Amino acid sequence: MTASCLASSPVRSRAWVATLLASPPGLWSITHGLAMTGSGWAAPRGARRQFGSLWARSLGPDRDAVVLLHGLISTGDVFGAAYERLASRRRLVVPDLLGFGRSMDERRSSFGVDDHLDALDELAEGTGLFGSRRWTLGAHSMGVSLALRWAIRHADRVVRVVGWGAPMHASPARARRDVAGSAMARSFALDTSLAEKMCALSCRHRMAAGWLSTVAEPRLPIPIARQVPLHTWPSYRDAVRHLVIHVDWQELMSTCEHLGIEVRLAWGARDPVGDRSYAKRLTSGRAAHIEVLDHGDHRLPLTDPMTCISQLTERSARSAGDHSAEDERGEAGQGGEPDEGEHE
Repeated sequence: MTASCLASSPVRSRAWVATLLASPPGLWSITHGLAMTGSGWAAPRGARRQFGSLWARSLGPDRDAVVLLHGLISTGDVFGAAYERLASRRRLVVPDLLGFGRSMDERRSSFGVDDHLDALDELAEGTGLFGSRRWTLGAHSMGVSLALRWAIRHADRVVRVVGWGAPMHASPARARRDVAGSAMARSFALDTSLAEKMCALSCRHRMAAGWLSTVAEPRLPIPIARQVPLHTWPSYRDAVRHLVIHVDWQELMSTCEHLGIEVRLAWGARDPVGDRSYAKRLTSGRAAHIEVLDHGDHRLPLTDPMTCISQLTERSARSAGDHSAEDERGEAGQGGEPDEGEHE
């Protein structure tokens, strides 16, 4: 090989690498790799069982309880393995909400608020939650309004609701304009005809749709992205309608305050979902706490579980109970894995 060939070989190699990285697969790999670097998400380890209409993970002792509710077109797997350390000292229950994920029901034609609440009550009965004195509810996005409603139904047990990325707006019209964080979800909400057709296509080809979701959402872990199509048109339509758009946030917040339920709302710095100015006005003078972090986006429970765990376990006047401050700090640290013998 000549000297000129030897000299040009590294140049050709660098050009080949640059071309590969600039290609769509290369850009996807870069975006996905950067998103996963430092991500706190790992696949859940706890076994899943069916409790009434819902599939869920249920771990830990029958003491105080934490229940985690996911957001739109998602599943309980968003709350990955890191959250299972909460089960070292309390009952942890993480369901796939009615109509989503493993709880998808293709026979149902409607998924109203009471349907969701009744399904959660069945879950509570089946997992022994009613044996726990105090519940803390953590909820993401769409799940926040459902958590507040469930807290009101069980105000004698729920001491705190922590909501991440709540889609809070002063009116349905404003909520409709700003629903969800992705172009796909916005299209669904603004064009019902298009949404129904796309959902029908996805339902006929869920495996292919799952892989397409991984391409469309490179910032998500692949197992999470593949679960995006696990819903039906009625479950999606009614969730958007009843849990995102037509929500009387003022009534929910006022009722929680009246009942003595602590509400803590948090958004990532780059979260486009929800009107935080409205949320601040709504909670002004109330016993609610709002926090906008200096990092993160709408995927906060997935990308920063340690912060979310800390918010769930912070002590308050009503939830102080038997746990020491040292216990609570330990759960937000790196230790505290759940006892395998207590998994159900």
